[in-house]
Amino acid sequence: MQKKQFIIGKIILIVILMLMRSVNGVVFANDNESTNGNLDISTIDEFMTKEIERLNIPGASLAIVKGDQVEYLQGYGVSNPDGTEMTSQTPVVLGSTTKSFTALAIMQLVGQGKINLEEQVQSYIPWFQIADEEASKKITILHLLNHTSGLSTNDGQVSISQGDKTLKEHIQSLSNTELTYPVGDQNQYSNLNYNILGLVIEEVTNKSYKEYINEFIFKPLEMNNSYADPNDDINNTIAAGYQTVFGVKMPTKQLIHEGTVSSGYLISSAEDMANYMIAQLNQGEFKGKSILSANAVNTMHHPSSFMGNDTYYAMGWEVNNEGIYHNGWTENTYSKVVLDGEYGISLQINSMDYFNLNEYDAITSGINNLVHNEEPSISDSNPFMKYVIIDLILLAIVALIVWSAYRIFKPENRKVTTFRRNLNGLSIVIFNWLLPLIILIGFTKLFGPLSTVTLFAPGIGHLLFLIPLILLIVGVVKLGKVTLIVKKNTLDA
Repeated sequence: MQKKQFIIGKIILIVILMLMRSVNGVVFANDNESTNGNLDISTIDEFMTKEIERLNIPGASLAIVKGDQVEYLQGYGVSNPDGTEMTSQTPVVLGSTTKSFTALAIMQLVGQGKINLEEQVQSYIPWFQIADEEASKKITILHLLNHTSGLSTNDGQVSISQGDKTLKEHIQSLSNTELTYPVGDQNQYSNLNYNILGLVIEEVTNKSYKEYINEFIFKPLEMNNSYADPNDDINNTIAAGYQTVFGVKMPTKQLIHEGTVSSGYLISSAEDMANYMIAQLNQGEFKGKSILSANAVNTMHHPSSFMGNDTYYAMGWEVNNEGIYHNGWTENTYSKVVLDGEYGISLQINSMDYFNLNEYDAITSGINNLVHNEEPSISDSNPFMKYVIIDLILLAIVALIVWSAYRIFKPENRKVTTFRRNLNGLSIVIFNWLLPLIILIGFTKLFGPLSTVTLFAPGIGHLLFLIPLILLIVGVVKLGKVTLIVKKNTLDA
């Protein structure tokens, strides 16, 4: 009897251990020694760990699905400065990956007959207006989805720092916004397109964007750690974001983005994104529930407007020969989702590094190679060296400005020749007037909107604006000194 009980107990223990190790194909966070299916988990973990260390990333989470099964979930590093562990259930702000959710919501409403893709925006928002009244009448839902409305990338970037309005107030503020291309003429990636779509959803459903996403996407997909409003995270689980300031990662608080949430500020965890990818890979099906018809999913994924480099924009997705994907970044977080027909990969990082975004994108590419049993392209570069070089250049420029300012007030002990005076004058014109003015006037074309540059590249972004401004001020002071010297010499003569 005791032997029989021992055998039964042993079987129960084995079953419990198996359940703890894997449920529905999921490898839980920090279970680095596990393997699942054809995935080489140890190699994936080794790759992720090395990249996170090399790029000085505070925390990241990874989800891999195949077909309708979750293959792997993992958290790495920390989610906030107090050392809380990043897990697969830690929510991270998604950035522009949000656009695929907004597109999904629109396509749901199309399926219900509440929205027509070819219908003008003014059919749903009668007061919708941009600077060109005639162009305002031409913009359709499809134009917004495919980024072919004519609204510019630049204006879309500016909108990121204007999210403290409600969604309706934000769209009302576009009445003076100019189009940079005719409606439907060409692709211009602009956050404004998806901000407008967010309001279309509200006007059509009589629900807030948050209420709609919660009820018709998050809930049916069992995305229990996902939010359209950070205030709904009552347990304070959302990962703190980190920004890179002169090469140093620093935790920062995000601005208010209520008015721009539909273009880039939904929040989700790796575990929840796994469910989302399953629905995308399986014709809108998740655990026997359909959140979108197969035809609508195919329409949403179909390449529509050419972006360049063999890449097309679809509806909330980018499409090329490698598959369907979208990345996103905010001022202090990053995400990317890749769907290749067989696998889905979602990567979320709780930091932003504007000068090393290509390195962040390469992580997902490396994981995609590994799940297909291919060798990833592993970089041995030191991303911090970029900042060392940039910081040294900026430091040298600041030092030259300080030295130049010091020399203004340093007494001249020797007689200044006419040639030297002319040379100084030419130097002032070029380095204290012409060059700074060119930089300031062309700042948005050189670096992007000031509000966005300083938000996404704090420190360096601020100096890129302040240096030419200070040079102009020094130039004014120098000109004043030269004028006084000329007057003095004239009086002496």
